[in-house]
Amino acid sequence: MSRPNRLIDRRLAKALVFLQAFMIPIAAFIAWIVKDANAALSAALGAFVCWLASCYFSWQSFRSAGAQASRQILSNMYRGLIGKFAIVVVGFILILSNVKPLSAVALFGGFILVQSMSWIAPYCISKQQKRA
Repeated sequence: MSRPNRLIDRRLAKALVFLQAFMIPIAAFIAWIVKDANAALSAALGAFVCWLASCYFSWQSFRSAGAQASRQILSNMYRGLIGKFAIVVVGFILILSNVKPLSAVALFGGFILVQSMSWIAPYCISKQQKRA
């Protein structure tokens, strides 16, 4: 018996979260190679904030599924987006005020590197679907 198609496909969100988690140590390693251990810690913290915010957004957005729950899905996505923004702002405030010494360039570089995975993940998923 075949499974019915879901209105919302969670595979992209899962792939994005896993790809972003994979990029955290890579961001730290790149910063360590380019500069030093302080930059590596800063890059890892920036990458972690981005990953944590994406995890929250994915969890909040995909809690409901089905055509009957379309209003709930939209509401969850708005909540997820607001929560993601709050996590990023609070995360950066905590890091910038508590972590000394800090490399701001590496912090934001790690964040941007992990955030850029949201452009790459759909491409990777589409290539996998074409092969299957």
